[in-house]
Parts: sequence; C-alpha cells; structure tokens
Amino acid sequence: MAFELVVEMRSVVENLRESWQAEINSNGFVVELLPSFEAATWQGGFLPIKLVKMPDKYLFGLPNVTQISGFEVEFGPESGHFRSATGRTIAELALQCYGAACLAVITGGAYYDLQTGDSFEGVTAIEQADAEILAYEPYMDDAAREQHPFTQWSDYS
Repeated sequence: MAFELVVEMRSVVENLRESWQAEINSNGFVVELLPSFEAATWQGGFLPIKLVKMPDKYLFGLPNVTQISGFEVEFGPESGHFRSATGRTIAELALQCYGAACLAVITGGAYYDLQTGDSFEGVTAIEQADAEILAYEPYMDDAAREQHPFTQWSDYS
C-alpha cells in the first residue's frame, strides 16, 4: 500500500534545495539531495538522496551505511506531494517523512498525513515524522531492511 503525505507550502523559499537539505540535516540526518534538483523545474518522480547518516533510533539494528535512497515527489505551485510504495525501505520512509516535515517547516506550511487526515505545523510536523518512523519498526520485513550503497551521482541522474 502506498504511503502519501502532502505539504501545503505557505511561502516561497530562496535556494529551496539548500534550505531543505539543511533543515533535514539539522534533525540528525546527513543527506545530500540530487545536486541538479530544483523544485521549480522538477518534473516529478523519484528524487534520489544520498543518505550518509540516519539517526541511530531509526536504524533498528541495521548498520549505518552511506546509501542511495529517496522518495517520489511532485510539486505544485503551493504544495509538495510525497509518495512511497509498498516495499519501501526504512531509509525511504524516514526520508519521506522528514522531507515532508522539513519542507513544511521551512515554508511555514502544513504537513498532511493522507492516511489519517491529520495535519501538523512547525515542530509538531517533525514530531509526527518521528512517530511515524518509530511506529514502522514492528512491520519491518526483509525489504524494509534493504540498504543500497551509494556509488556516484552520475549513476542516479
């Protein structure tokens, strides 16, 4: 089953890629968004993200491996739509949740969980992302534990 989040973006952010990446990293991650990514020209689809480090509490016993991960995202004029499919890895889920929550934070917007109909703003969006990831642990199967080592950006763009 797909997992979907929507972000209502209430302000325009200059240098969105850098600001968004910095906000994700300020929450205990070390990530690098696809170097050529620009929201204004993004055609939608899978956004590759180099995940160097994820907070230990989300590893659930897995080694911290520099890996390629990401999520599907599409941008409208005032919104971002995030999706991951069944069989997502824990890294994909963590990046999707924090990607959406951090986008809501930097745009002064709201994080909408389409599964529950709930919405969150500011620090509560970050708290919801955290809760969503921690709640996933009992459902982790072999597919969720997969890690795909990062090679070089030219392999993904």
